[in-house]
Order: sequence, then structure tokens, then C-alpha cells
Amino acid sequence: MRRWLPHIGIVAGLCLAIYALFFSSSDEDEIRDLLDQLEGAIAVRAGNTNIVVRAAHVKKQFSEIFIKDVSFRIPELTQAPSGRRELVGLAANAPQLYRTASVDLSGLTVEVDDAAVSAVAYGKATLTASRHSGELERDDRTVSLRLDKIEGDWRIVGVSVSTKGGANPDS
Repeated sequence: MRRWLPHIGIVAGLCLAIYALFFSSSDEDEIRDLLDQLEGAIAVRAGNTNIVVRAAHVKKQFSEIFIKDVSFRIPELTQAPSGRRELVGLAANAPQLYRTASVDLSGLTVEVDDAAVSAVAYGKATLTASRHSGELERDDRTVSLRLDKIEGDWRIVGVSVSTKGGANPDS
């Protein structure tokens, strides 16, 4: 039995290496999953007009996406940006502006630092929405999202959005 022990150890090590190589997700994959979660959290669907229910949903989702003291700059929406609570309020009130709305973040470039403790996702984000009047709206903006890995999970620590048709946001 003792002579089989080294062989069992080698097989176990190979299995672990194969799992790590093919089945574990990369930091970029984890960040892209977080961006998908953000898209879902801020989407407005027709008939989704109960602000209290929406606020509770957005608050839960944002607690998994943003740090508590996230900084943000969204030119048309903010004067003194600070905190997840303020972001929840802005997102919860979106059904007052739009009947439906979605934001596409799939085109963002993700760059993770060498130590894999911070990252930035930047590029074009697209809002596609319909107003209550039926008017369709499409708005492309340059965005920059700063992320930190906190206790093993990626969280957004800063958000910057360009002005409409304007310059790139600060990173």
C-alpha cells in the first residue's frame, strides 16, 4: 500500500492542476460577471413601477456590487457624489424616467493589475430606453469603473461617466 501513496499523490496533484487550469474563473471573468449583475440590477422593465420593491431589490444587488462608500460622478444626476445609498436612490427612481431601460456594459475593456487586487473597466456603455411617452432613447457614454478585490470578491469602488457627447470620465 505504501508504494501506491506517491502515485495517488501525483494523480491528485494532476487533477487539482487540471481543475485550476480549465474550471476556475479568472479575475476578468469574475469582473465581467459582476458587470452582468450590475446590468441586471439597474434594468427597468415595463410594469416594474413599485419604487419600494425596486429599491429593496437594487439595495440587495448593490450591496454585492459596490462598496459602501463608493465614489461616483454622473454629470446629469449628481452634485456631490458619495455612497452606495445615494446610488440605490438614483437607480430605484429610474422607473420615473423610463418605462423600460437597459445598460450594455459588454464592450468595456477590463484591466487587472499585476497583483490582482485592483482593476479598471472602461469604455463605451450604452443606455437603451423607452420613455413613458413612447419616445425611444439611445445614449452612448464613456464610463470608467474602478474595482478592488476585497476579502476575495471584486467590488466597484468608483464610477465615472462622461457628459453626453462629452469628454472621457476621470479614472
